[in-house]
Amino acid sequence: MPQIRIFRPGENADDIFRFRYKIYEEEMRRNDSYADHERYTISDPLDEFSYNIIAYEGAETVGVVRVTFCADGDPGFYREFFDLDGVGADYPEKVTFSTRLMVDPKKRRGMLPVMLSAECFKLAIERNTIWSFCDCNPPLVPFFERLHFESQGTKHHPTYGEVVIMRINLENPEIYNKKKSIIARFLDC
Repeated sequence: MPQIRIFRPGENADDIFRFRYKIYEEEMRRNDSYADHERYTISDPLDEFSYNIIAYEGAETVGVVRVTFCADGDPGFYREFFDLDGVGADYPEKVTFSTRLMVDPKKRRGMLPVMLSAECFKLAIERNTIWSFCDCNPPLVPFFERLHFESQGTKHHPTYGEVVIMRINLENPEIYNKKKSIIARFLDC
């Protein structure tokens, strides 16, 4: 079972930044605008005030994801891209978004993506967040729907092309129903 660690804002998350590079640049050939080709890392301004989550198996990084709370800093591009303030008075205090979910190719079909998503949910729940957003490539929509996200439509991301914007209301009781929800068993509810 992978070990999960949460890096709080300001902590050195170089293992995460190197894993991003490995997946986005070496595997997917994404040409991320924030890639540092000398250090083999990818980090961007959101990392300064976001939480970064990593999954290890032994010393090997097998998955990462980032959670950004809108109350903690300017979401920049993502404010309009996700329509974060479209939730009305809940923005920014009750809004979060997750980005850069990446899993080792050997672990993508297992439970690790669910475990990483659960860690995002736990952080959001601790902070009394109501709304959480993410985006994904179209083939991943069914995965996020199983986590109770709902599609908000398709948009063009300048780096990743056509993506589907997903949103979840964390007050939805279906998320916490252990008989119906794939993620409930990881939420300790």
